[in-house]
Amino acid sequence: MNISDRGIYLGGKQLNNVYSGEQGAKVSTEQAQNANPVSQAPVSANNAIAKVDVGQIFRGQILDITNNMVSISMEGKGVLNARMLDSLSLNIGDNILFQVQENNGSSVLIKPQTESVGAMKDNAIFKVLDANGLMPTEKNYQIAEALMNRGMPVDKGHMQQLIQQSYKFPDASIDTLASLNKLGLPINETNISQYQDYMNNSHQLSSDLGRLAADIADFSTSAFNELGQSGSISDMLKLNRDILDIISDSRDFSTEALQSIKVNPEAALISEEIFQAGDFVSEEGDLLNSVQNESEIQGSINADTLGNELKELAENTGMNREDINNIFDKLNKMGFDKEALSKVAKESDSPVKLMNNIDAVISNNAEKIPDEAIKDFFASKEFNALVNEGTKKKFSLNPEEMKNPKEIDDLYNKIYDKTNKLMDTLSHSGAGDSNNLNQSAKSVQERIDFMQNLNNMYVYAQIPVKTQSSEMNSDLFVYMNKKAMKDANKDISALLHLDMEHLGATDVHVSLHGSTVHTRFYVDDEISARIIDEHMTMLERAINENGLSLTNEVITREPSLNTKSNMVVDEMLGSELEQSVKRYSFDVRM
Repeated sequence: MNISDRGIYLGGKQLNNVYSGEQGAKVSTEQAQNANPVSQAPVSANNAIAKVDVGQIFRGQILDITNNMVSISMEGKGVLNARMLDSLSLNIGDNILFQVQENNGSSVLIKPQTESVGAMKDNAIFKVLDANGLMPTEKNYQIAEALMNRGMPVDKGHMQQLIQQSYKFPDASIDTLASLNKLGLPINETNISQYQDYMNNSHQLSSDLGRLAADIADFSTSAFNELGQSGSISDMLKLNRDILDIISDSRDFSTEALQSIKVNPEAALISEEIFQAGDFVSEEGDLLNSVQNESEIQGSINADTLGNELKELAENTGMNREDINNIFDKLNKMGFDKEALSKVAKESDSPVKLMNNIDAVISNNAEKIPDEAIKDFFASKEFNALVNEGTKKKFSLNPEEMKNPKEIDDLYNKIYDKTNKLMDTLSHSGAGDSNNLNQSAKSVQERIDFMQNLNNMYVYAQIPVKTQSSEMNSDLFVYMNKKAMKDANKDISALLHLDMEHLGATDVHVSLHGSTVHTRFYVDDEISARIIDEHMTMLERAINENGLSLTNEVITREPSLNTKSNMVVDEMLGSELEQSVKRYSFDVRM
C-alpha cells in the first residue's frame, strides 16, 4: 500500500477538507461540528483530532473511499471525514497509524504511518523519507532503516541503488543487500548466499569440506564400479593414482621399503583372529565382536604383532578399527602375507599415506592379483571410508599445526589448488558422475573467496580442525586495525568461536592489555562451565610460560537473553558493529 509522505492537513473553512500536497491545506476547526461525513457514522472525530498534541500517534481504519473523499474510523472515537486533493493510494480496510506533525489551534497536519509498512515507528526514518521526497512505502522504510542501522548515508542515491539491487535479486533481504554494500562486496548471487549462510550460522568451512570429502569418496566408488564393469584394471589404478596425486603432499608418498613387496599366491590366509583382535563397540555400546578365548588370542597377537599394529594404525588414521581390519583382510586375500601387511601398517601414519602405500603394493603386483580382488577392494565401503577420512584430514589442520599462523594461509591455498585440480581431472576421467563433487568443490571455493573478502576489512579466519575422533570449526575475529597490530603497546582483543564435540558452541573473548591476558568463556550450560573451570589451570600454565598473566571468567548464556550461538558472526556482521567496536575500544577498519 502506497501512502503519500507529504502529510494531511486538517483545517480551513471546512474541517472535512483533508488532502495531500506540497504545502498541504489549512482548514479551520470552527465548523467541525458541521462537517458532512461521507459515510454514515454517529460521531465525527474531526474535533478530537484538532485537540491532540504534536507527536501523538493514533490509529484509523479506512472505511470508505468515494472519489476524493475518505472516511476513517478512529478506534471507536468516531469517524474522520476528509477530502484528498492529490492522489493517495489507500485501500478500504487498511489499518493506518497517523502522527500529528503540527497543530496551531486552527489547522492540524497529520502524516500517515501504517503497520502494514513496517509499523513506521521510527520518526527519524519518517523524516528522512520526507526530506528526500520519498514515499513511505514498505520497501522505502526497510531500505532507510537498513542504511541507518549501518551508519550509511540515507539519501536518494543510496536508496535508489538498494531499490535497483532488490529488484535484480528479489529473494535477497534488504538487510543482506545493505550489509554487502557496507562491506564493499559485489552484489551477486554468490555473496548474497554466503552472507545469508553467515547470518544463519551455517557458514562453517569444515562442513563444506566434510561434504566435499564424502563426494570425492562417493565419486571414486561409483567410478570404480563403472570401470569394474566396462574398464580395465589399469584404468582403475590410474584413476586411484590421479586422486592420490591431487590430495597428497610429498610426505604422503610411499617409501622404498614397500617397493620390494611381492604377492605370494601360495601364502596361507592369516587367521581372522589377527584381524579381529580387540572388541569393537558400536555407538549403542554393544559388542560387535566377542572373543571367546581371550588368552589364546592374546598369545597369537604377542607372537605376531600385526593385531597391535592395526590397532595403532586405526588410532593414527582416525579410522574405525573394523574398517582397518577389513582393508587388511582384503589385502591378505590378494596374496599379501603377514610380513608385507606389517610393513604397510608400520609405514602408514596417516590415512593418505596408507592410501599411497596400498596403491604402491597393488600397482607393483597388479598382474599377479586376481582382477576381481582389485575391483572388490576399490569399490568397497572400507576403501570409501579411507578416501573420505584421508581427504578430510588433508583439508583440515590438527591442533599441533596451529602454532604458526602461516599454516592457515597455506591451508586455504592448498584447498583452493586441490579443488581446482579435482574439478578439472575427475570431470574428464571418463567414469563416474562428478556433478556433486564439482558442486561441493565450487562451494568450498566460494566460501574461501567470501572469507578472504571479509579479511580485507577485518582480521578474520575460519579454522577447520581435525582431531583423531572428530572435526570442528572455529571462527576468529580480531578487534584490531591491521596497521596497529605492529604496535606492541596497543591493546588487542579477539573473539573465538568453537563448535566443540562435548562443550557445544563455545565463544571465547580474549583481550591483551600489557602483559595481562583476560579470557571470558561463554557456554550453554553449567556442565560445560564446570569443565572449563576445572581445566583453567592448564591455560594459566601455558600463558605463564609465555611471560604473561591470566585472569578469567566463565559465563553461562541466559536463554532469556536470546544470545546468539556464534558471537563472532554477530559482532563482525551484525547491525551493531560500530557499537561493538566502540564498546571494546578497538578499530576493525582496515
